[in-house]
Amino acid sequence: MISQEQVTPSLRELYDSYVANDFSRISIKSVLCAIALESAGMIDLWKHPLGFNHAELTPLVGAPAGERFRLHFWLDDRGVVDELGDLHEHTWDLTSLVLAGCVIDSNLAASPTVEGEYLGSRITYGAKNTAEEVGRFDLKVTNVRTIQAGSVYQIPSRTVHLNSVRSVPTVTLVRSVEDGRGDGPLVLTKYANGQGLATEMRTKLRTSEAFDRLTKALSGPDNFTMQAQPNAGIER
Repeated sequence: MISQEQVTPSLRELYDSYVANDFSRISIKSVLCAIALESAGMIDLWKHPLGFNHAELTPLVGAPAGERFRLHFWLDDRGVVDELGDLHEHTWDLTSLVLAGCVIDSNLAASPTVEGEYLGSRITYGAKNTAEEVGRFDLKVTNVRTIQAGSVYQIPSRTVHLNSVRSVPTVTLVRSVEDGRGDGPLVLTKYANGQGLATEMRTKLRTSEAFDRLTKALSGPDNFTMQAQPNAGIER
């Protein structure tokens, strides 16, 4: 009899395949089985203020400095967005494989203007995040993508974007590579709403409970067998 350990790729093997843009072995089932077999008790898991749960896999795959590997999943508790809102950019190039559900990603161009509709804040991360006002901006939507399970999309560093999910559960496997510029990300808030400091709103979760909830949410016959297609194309 072939054991589960023999047929399930390790997290490191899944990460190496991801880096090589080979997604043929990466599925919701292979990822959750690898986590269960190797490391469920060692994973830090947080509730992100943008509404998803964030499992940090980086230390478990030996990712180099400046790179992170994470599992994001949205359940039926969307969370509370902090006072800065959810229009933001990243300081890294991001690649995201949708393992289950559906993501809608909107990209926007930010133009500095004296009387812009949005107030920009540059974030400095720490024990308590801080936000420095950097002027006003107008925004224009440049691209809206609907990414179904089995597809991959990319967001270049410093691209203002907004994510939403069409259904829950939605699960993504994310790799990010820092751009090395050193300054923090830009977050944009409607000017009429005022501005202030960004509080640290991430809440640490009990890892086993969060993964149990995810597994139950994926227990439908179609969800748990959903798999990325071999050499799935990357949407940029």
